[in-house]
Amino acid sequence: MLTSLKEKIRYRVKYPLRYASDELRSSLSGAGSKTCRILIASDNLAITSEEQFTPLLANRSVLRKELGILFNQRLIDEVLASGEVNVTGYRAVFVKLSFMTPAPQVLEKISRLRRQFPPPVKIVYFDGDDDSCIQWGSDLLEKVDLYVKKHMFSDTSWYLKQFTGKNNLTDYVSRVHGTCFADNIIPHSSPVPKSQLSKIALGYNIGMDGKITNLFRDTRPASPSEKTVDVMCRAACKPDLWISPLRSPIGDALAPLASQGYKILVPNLRVDQQGYYQEMRSSRICVSPFGYGELCWRDFETVLMGCLLVKPDMSHIRTEPNIFVPGETYVPVRWDFNDLAEVCARYLSDDQARNTIVTRAYQVLSEYYSSFGFLKNFRKILAQAGVQPFEQLTGERPQPSQERRN
Repeated sequence: MLTSLKEKIRYRVKYPLRYASDELRSSLSGAGSKTCRILIASDNLAITSEEQFTPLLANRSVLRKELGILFNQRLIDEVLASGEVNVTGYRAVFVKLSFMTPAPQVLEKISRLRRQFPPPVKIVYFDGDDDSCIQWGSDLLEKVDLYVKKHMFSDTSWYLKQFTGKNNLTDYVSRVHGTCFADNIIPHSSPVPKSQLSKIALGYNIGMDGKITNLFRDTRPASPSEKTVDVMCRAACKPDLWISPLRSPIGDALAPLASQGYKILVPNLRVDQQGYYQEMRSSRICVSPFGYGELCWRDFETVLMGCLLVKPDMSHIRTEPNIFVPGETYVPVRWDFNDLAEVCARYLSDDQARNTIVTRAYQVLSEYYSSFGFLKNFRKILAQAGVQPFEQLTGERPQPSQERRN
């Protein structure tokens, strides 16, 4: 849906010109006949999930030079309305629809897309949801060649389970706090058939979102001398939201530390972005609870601002870049936060241990960006989808580009 003149210009002028320009560059380089054309078809309805394509497009010159890939970005409704069959030689279609789209519409659109782009073209779905489960269940999985998650369960057998509510977090809230999801739009998750498990692939997480990579580029961690707050957590939410039990216990859990003289910051009022970052820069520890999913920007902002990341145990999750290695890049606590005060006190009393983890977490992110770790993740996606890029077709690998940007 194009809701503004700016968006119309982007999709109908800027993006077509960009694609034509990339095709010309590929042709002039002599690689025109060896290019791997990929169509990106999304609905432009959810900004955070559109971010999944940001690293592809921001690094398109590198991907064109190193893998021979050309991306053509279009709105899925305009692709479907055109009715054109794959006459432009696409090897794959990367597709994404907003989580707010009703399931029948999703399945109808993906089915139409499959008819327009029959095999051997690969249909790769990019899941924009915050959680670790599968959108629209097995019905969608059966219609695509690969299903890419920003983060996924470490134990893939979890996808065979049926959770109360939409995902494992709603299931936890239901079991522990008695929250009822019977009247929810998704009263329970849909188990994935074992035959479809191999289609679920790990991509790259929100650490590649533009907001985070820009923050890495423009910011350096605060020094220990800037720290005046012991523990902060800015994660307030309305008490009637189902995620409230995942966050509301934090204030009470930290109360013993406040009574011992530690400076604790758990604000409820909103603050602007710079004020929020300044709070982080001033804090030794940042507690980052779950929300609608396990990961959030706060995790990466905490690391980039030089805080110790304390978070509910993430051992059930696989993700890249991985800043969730216990005792190495973050410190896990119980999901009910019963050990939160004890864990925070331990690391507040041991500057060396705390700063070692803070430094290592930043190094992991920095090394991922500087070594272009995203390219490694993207190659895995292509391989699992059965899409052969330029280097595999020719047996050559171009030298690393000097234009890499993260």
